[in-house]
Amino acid sequence: MSGPAKTPWKRITVEATVIIASILLAFAIDAWWERRAEARDELVSLELIQRDLADSISQLESHIEYVQSSSQSALNAYAALSRPGPYDKEYIRNEILRVNRVTLRTPEAAYTELLSTGRLGVIEDRDLRDAIIRYYESIERTELVIQNNNDLYLDDQLMGAYTRDGLVLSHVESDVGHDILNEGFKIIGDRLGEDFVHLPDPFWEYPADSPQWRELRSTLLNAARIHALSETNARSKIADATALIESIDHWLHTR
Repeated sequence: MSGPAKTPWKRITVEATVIIASILLAFAIDAWWERRAEARDELVSLELIQRDLADSISQLESHIEYVQSSSQSALNAYAALSRPGPYDKEYIRNEILRVNRVTLRTPEAAYTELLSTGRLGVIEDRDLRDAIIRYYESIERTELVIQNNNDLYLDDQLMGAYTRDGLVLSHVESDVGHDILNEGFKIIGDRLGEDFVHLPDPFWEYPADSPQWRELRSTLLNAARIHALSETNARSKIADATALIESIDHWLHTR
């Protein structure tokens, strides 16, 4: 009669070790693959943010160009109305009609996607991540300030001074210097017909020291000031965006 079978502890130990090693190796591979995926996601995200920043700079430069032109037109009309007559009525009307609001909305798709999905942490460097967050919070405040200034000083005050109150009629007889405005006025003129004659602007019925003149001069000067502030803010954001692009470049090339 044979005795009880001996437990093959050595074989069991080896097999258990192999199984545990396989599990640990699988975890290690998964962790390595996850780190690679996160690194790739970080790289793509930063490159997309750089793309948006470059597009933002282009938009900010266009914004500056527009507000410079609009501000200069406001100052031209203000200066013309501040001198003693005679007055070039068509010139003054055209300059007033060149004073318009412009909305600033810079691209932020890459940042918004990271923020909305809770994946801002994919940007490993804390200082760089904080710099990106600060920039986008700052540009959002700048856009809001420009929007509020447009609403108050351009829409409510300036437009009210010559459009809502009917002091200056919104039509032109010549080139106003903006293709879109020219095309819009041409459409209106075509629909009215070539024989239509606009009534004189009621503004000119008032003396140069009247409240109507003082209000229009004041709102024109305010419009020029608001556009100058927009220009200053846009230049500041260009500097911030440029610095952030350089920071991202440095991170990508030194990591």
